[in-house]
Amino acid sequence: MSDETPKKRKRQPHINENQRHMIEYLWNIEKMTQADIARRLGYTPSSILRELHRGNTLDFSHVDRRTLLNMEDIHARIKYSAQRGQYLALKKRSKMGTGSRLTPELKEIIETWVNVEHWTPEQIAGNVQDVDVSASVIRLWARKGLIDIRKHKYHRQNGTPKERAVAQTRRAKEREIARLREQLKNDGELVRHSIFDRSQVVESRKQFGHWEIDLVLPAKMNNQRYQDTTAIMTFTERKTRFTALVLVRSKKSSDMVDAFKLFYERYGKAVRTITADNGSEFISWDFLEYVQKELKIKLYYATPSSPQQRGSNENRNRKLRDWYPKGTSFKDVKQRQLDEVASKMNAMPLRQALDGKRPMVVFEQEYKAMQRYRRAYEKRKQRMLEERQNDEK
Repeated sequence: MSDETPKKRKRQPHINENQRHMIEYLWNIEKMTQADIARRLGYTPSSILRELHRGNTLDFSHVDRRTLLNMEDIHARIKYSAQRGQYLALKKRSKMGTGSRLTPELKEIIETWVNVEHWTPEQIAGNVQDVDVSASVIRLWARKGLIDIRKHKYHRQNGTPKERAVAQTRRAKEREIARLREQLKNDGELVRHSIFDRSQVVESRKQFGHWEIDLVLPAKMNNQRYQDTTAIMTFTERKTRFTALVLVRSKKSSDMVDAFKLFYERYGKAVRTITADNGSEFISWDFLEYVQKELKIKLYYATPSSPQQRGSNENRNRKLRDWYPKGTSFKDVKQRQLDEVASKMNAMPLRQALDGKRPMVVFEQEYKAMQRYRRAYEKRKQRMLEERQNDEK
């Protein structure tokens, strides 16, 4: 008998929201089997089946099991909703972690870091290696009395009447903002669209005006923190491979919106949709609200860890590294310099993608054609409106 201990089974990560939208598309639209979806996402077929049952919107409680199993097409028994699956998963997750993972050693570690070192649960969860739970779980254990930590060490309970009034006003504003954002989300204006919701015309690159967006970050120091907060926002038009570069002061949502405003001032008339990755800078509510609600531009999000879904943008980012190699700081870079680099990149002929043509030439042709089409459309629309008014008279 071998003395070797069996290898510990690798635990699969939980299915996230974007993957649920992918399952919804592959199951409901593509009619793929659970085994094919499992191979596509890297999960077991049983995990996909459990997820399909969780998000099923069809009710067959009135049908006996034999009749249900005799239905030939399983797709007729299950209509998957990513929204329902995400809701039930979050609801279930909120009930977990009520003490089953709390060991005496972990209890002592958390109490020491809070009561002696004066760390907050967020600092502990993100930096203490032996603590493999989230800050919300630590707070839950504290509320249930499972761990003995002095809450005033990480949360000020008292304060002057003026400070309490200011805090109360701030919380009221935050609740109002949350309510308005939830209403906008329900109205469909702040919905995060999956890349699999894009139309076929975007996938085929036959239509002009669909852009990919990314953020190129500066060099890191030895502590793995960035030397400066600046970054370069890169835009690539899918059909022409035309590239635009914009300097970003930081990854704050306000600076991200300002950078996008500059891009829109220059190329707004050539934009139909935007496809981004799932970086925190692109999924912020402020950025989503500005792009989708104010500018009326539909924003799609690629699957996490799938740069190939934004292949054109990733290719141009690698070319950008010819001017700004990895390890370069963007602290002294000016927007004027980025404009010059973008002009050089757009003047380079692309042999495979554009049959040797230059992106700037193809972009100009497509842009003029797009404006001619829009002018003709507006004329037709105005003529139809005038004819309708004449008929009413």
